[in-house]
Amino acid sequence: MTRAGAEVAAKVDEVGSWVARAVGRLALLVEGQLSAPEPRRADLSIEGPCLDLLAQREVPLAGAGFVAATGLLVDAPYWLEWWTADPAVGVGSCRRLAAETDPTSVGFRDYTELPWFETPRRTGELHVTGPYVDYVCTDQHTLTTTQPVQRADGFAGVVGVDVLAATMESLLQPTLDAAGATCVVVNRSGRVVAASDPRWVAGDLVRGLPLEEWFAAGAGGSSEGWSFVGCVVTPLGVLVCRDG
Repeated sequence: MTRAGAEVAAKVDEVGSWVARAVGRLALLVEGQLSAPEPRRADLSIEGPCLDLLAQREVPLAGAGFVAATGLLVDAPYWLEWWTADPAVGVGSCRRLAAETDPTSVGFRDYTELPWFETPRRTGELHVTGPYVDYVCTDQHTLTTTQPVQRADGFAGVVGVDVLAATMESLLQPTLDAAGATCVVVNRSGRVVAASDPRWVAGDLVRGLPLEEWFAAGAGGSSEGWSFVGCVVTPLGVLVCRDG
């Protein structure tokens, strides 16, 4: 059972490593464009790289872009440049997200309070939010990977990409099918990302297990008929039913 979990965890990390590298390259690009003492919206030129990410098919993405820290840009207190796509179609379905950035507008939503922005700002590290239902971009269960962008004077915002939970399931399915056991990929809160058993679907919540303890330990654990294998690169883990 542990071997099955380890194989699934390795595949999760393979996908997660690709995503982390893509986000890291985007962060370096944006940091280079924000080197002016008083950066403006016109200094940003990320549409091409974001569309390239949405066009590739190794890990089909549902979104990519940059979200600025408040007050970073002298001509916009809030600003984001984010492109979305249908992963099944690719770049042909791309559109720029029409988000309200005027804080005095009725439709304005302060993105600085959302986990995919606030957590990288606070920790200074890459962060994976979800799976959660992204009502702004995808209307589906989504995993958003974000990384802080830094300037000499500190935090400048985040770059990131969206991966649908359905895409993760598709990428993981051959490994899940070959596992020979019931394997459920979960985040730290117990939200299901993908599973070999169709009774578990994205967004379901696994209850009654000491997942916080297992994730914090970064090692295996077992309880209530389940064993746990943590991923090394990605903040996800694999639960394996010891009864098959």
